[in-house]
Amino acid sequence: MRKTFILFCCLVSSFHIAYAQDKMQDIRQRYASAKEYIETHKGTNPNDGADYADYYHLKGQQMMPGTGGHQDDIFMYWHEREEDKIYPSHYLNFATRKYNFAALQYYEEYLYDASGELSFAYIHNPYWSPDGEGEQKEYEFRFYFDRGRMIHTVIKSRANGQQTYKEIQNGSKLDPIYVDVREKAEYDAERIRRMFINIEEVTYDYDE
Repeated sequence: MRKTFILFCCLVSSFHIAYAQDKMQDIRQRYASAKEYIETHKGTNPNDGADYADYYHLKGQQMMPGTGGHQDDIFMYWHEREEDKIYPSHYLNFATRKYNFAALQYYEEYLYDASGELSFAYIHNPYWSPDGEGEQKEYEFRFYFDRGRMIHTVIKSRANGQQTYKEIQNGSKLDPIYVDVREKAEYDAERIRRMFINIEEVTYDYDE
């Protein structure tokens, strides 16, 4: 009985690992497609000289006391839903955000599925420490999600002046000291998705 139970647990574990690997492969392919789309649509339309318009661009600028000029750039790229309409509705596929705090430059990317669920988040933080008191380093966070649950993470860091990143975590379990980073990424991704929907309601006949 014990051997049967152990075998069953091993089979379940193997299934979950294989499922997560397949899901991550799908996410990486969709991410690569999104990045390729951006690279090939940066210029202007050669037919009429107009900018490609398959995205929304939000840009905010303000002076902040003690830190000076603050700029926030958000790009939202959409896909059309498969609908029998002349103008199919859109869903947010990919978003990028670049902003500064004083001289520090931050960058984020979010990949969504057709239902609006977050699939992937990339967070670049140029100056951070887990407890806020230790050595401040440059971090890269990658979080992979499936149906609202994180299935994998890759975290890298490097000290000031270093050229290469050191991998400090790679797996399905997230160290508790990084949970706040993941939760903030999920929160910010949802805020951007809601902004996209609000813009669509004004500029496009959109039904979520």
